[in-house]
Amino acid sequence: MQVLDAAHYLGTNVNSFCRDGIWSSVTHYTHENAFDQSLHAHLNPHLTLLLTGGTQEKREDGKYVRVAGDTVFFQAEEPHQNSNTLIGSKNFNLEFTPEFFKGFDLTEADLRNAVCHHPDTSFILLKAHCEQLFSGIASADATTMAVLSLVNDRARIHTAPPLWVSRANELMQDRWNEQITLRELSAATGMHPVTISKQFPRYFACTFGEFMRKLKVKRALVLMKDTRYSLTSIAYECGFADHTHFARCFKQLTGFLPKQYRKL
Repeated sequence: MQVLDAAHYLGTNVNSFCRDGIWSSVTHYTHENAFDQSLHAHLNPHLTLLLTGGTQEKREDGKYVRVAGDTVFFQAEEPHQNSNTLIGSKNFNLEFTPEFFKGFDLTEADLRNAVCHHPDTSFILLKAHCEQLFSGIASADATTMAVLSLVNDRARIHTAPPLWVSRANELMQDRWNEQITLRELSAATGMHPVTISKQFPRYFACTFGEFMRKLKVKRALVLMKDTRYSLTSIAYECGFADHTHFARCFKQLTGFLPKQYRKL
């Protein structure tokens, strides 16, 4: 099995640089490299945010379908294999060296627990990527701050979320394009509406309405590269009243205007 060096991926790697022990890079998958299905691993733990396209991923614990808007954590030297990667797929990668963990007194487990359970991981990384594209390497501090904010936010919750949180999340994920009421959440979770209202921001890092808008924007990320759909039709498909409202929410959450994201 091949173990890849820092900031090296099986696609075409561009815009690689290191700051504060974090390697940042973008990987493109073209006709020449999208079909490389080699079993491989990476020297350091890393995060991959799928900007566009998608892939099928095989790990020791199972197989997964990854689509635009997904953020995936890989442990150091964790074997994995990709197949059926869509041509034109692009990933934003953050790879963490031993210097990063030492410099900020963190462990790989701290990082994994933070990014895998924070509901805004993908959006926070998208904003960091947007900063890099439009402000250059000088804005690399924004990437470090984004990662540390994920860890700090997660550290505020010292215990595992209660069962009602996962039940609420499942309902909202399944019905992302519907108008779910607080009473429906209460009935599905067995929790009083007042309790849900008070505790929701703690576990979802936003209000109920904001979380539903985030689900709609994540759906839009999947559709954005499909040229059969205009941006206006995507807005309606994802449950927004009009393109203006869609563009405003999309910009707020990702840092990009929809037309900027489509050009990535």
